[in-house]
Amino acid sequence: MERIYFRTGCILLDKVLGGAKNILGVPAGKFINIVGDKSAGKTFLSNEFIAWAYYNLGKNFKWIYDDCESGYSFDTQSLYGFDIMPDEPIHSTTVEEAFYHITKFAEKLKENQFGIYVLDSLDGLTSEEQDKRAKERIKSIEDEKEMKGTYGMGKAKYLSQEFFPQLCSVIENKNILVIIISQIRDNVDMFSFEKYARAGGKALDFYAHSVIWLATAKKIETMDTPVGVVVKAKTTKSKTPRPFRECFFSFLYDYGLDGIGTSIDYLFDLRTPKGELNKKANAIQWDGNNNPDKKELKEFLDESGLLEKFEDSKYSDLDGSDADNMFAFIQSKKDYRQKYQEKFGETKTRDELISWIEENNLEKELEERVDRKWEDFEDSIKSNRKRKYYATQPESEE
Repeated sequence: MERIYFRTGCILLDKVLGGAKNILGVPAGKFINIVGDKSAGKTFLSNEFIAWAYYNLGKNFKWIYDDCESGYSFDTQSLYGFDIMPDEPIHSTTVEEAFYHITKFAEKLKENQFGIYVLDSLDGLTSEEQDKRAKERIKSIEDEKEMKGTYGMGKAKYLSQEFFPQLCSVIENKNILVIIISQIRDNVDMFSFEKYARAGGKALDFYAHSVIWLATAKKIETMDTPVGVVVKAKTTKSKTPRPFRECFFSFLYDYGLDGIGTSIDYLFDLRTPKGELNKKANAIQWDGNNNPDKKELKEFLDESGLLEKFEDSKYSDLDGSDADNMFAFIQSKKDYRQKYQEKFGETKTRDELISWIEENNLEKELEERVDRKWEDFEDSIKSNRKRKYYATQPESEE
């Protein structure tokens, strides 16, 4: 059976999750864990996996969104053209019940079908033992009796000893991707160096194909109104040759995962380490010299008779690199920009370039450019060591 990879529709994020050359996304027969705070886009990302599969795998694709917390509120009809949440959704309340639903979903899936099961979220589930203990505790309080034992261990024990190992067994040979969503919480373990934790513990890290943490980097605003969010994603566990990769990606609330904008940001280095757009976003060149350095910009200013004006302007004293300050000065006036374009080629703003790519159907070329840049970087950090072992077999002694 040929293995299928489930994708997000954003090549940059698919490269992070794929973890190997020519691998995009997450293989079937595995489960991944998406971790983040309430505004980091965990549900959004799960929706994108389903939407990609819906339009790329056709009628043989099935899915279940297990809304454990009964908090799903996305209008996916307007976002993707179909409803992800059915009229009668599944709401698992215990880990045992969730495992039952996943198992039944896997059993019903035919050999030529593909499936995604989203569990949202692990934190919203209790266990049958916990529910029983809760009732016993209430009864003991009513009877004014002391109740011995530790409350809350049933779920952790079931997850580590049964849920995760059995889940791997259930989906291993099926064209299924299980997505488990987790909320972050402050880590109260005094012996841990991690600031945040999430339910599932070490067992979740051990059995998951990938664990990807999402953190809100910055809100996207139009006219002082939030319209989206920039998210930083990082794999903290990945059963691939390239673990621990990271990237920024963008969500627009009325559009979804912005694969084109995300790719442009990466390709032209438009995001600062904090996720903010830098000055380059105002003048991007699709072709030509995309990123003139400090020396080239200084030569341009000198040739154009603008060097002294720059040195006397407020831009020479701005925070940031000299190249960025020179670039900001050039973009401050129309005639400076025209001279710049005559020297280095036509430029577009980030929004103009997004529209231009969509109008000219250049999405594929954009993906190819992103892939080349990513692989060039991966090649640059290879150890390039001589192989210790070779494929040839040693001669046997007669």
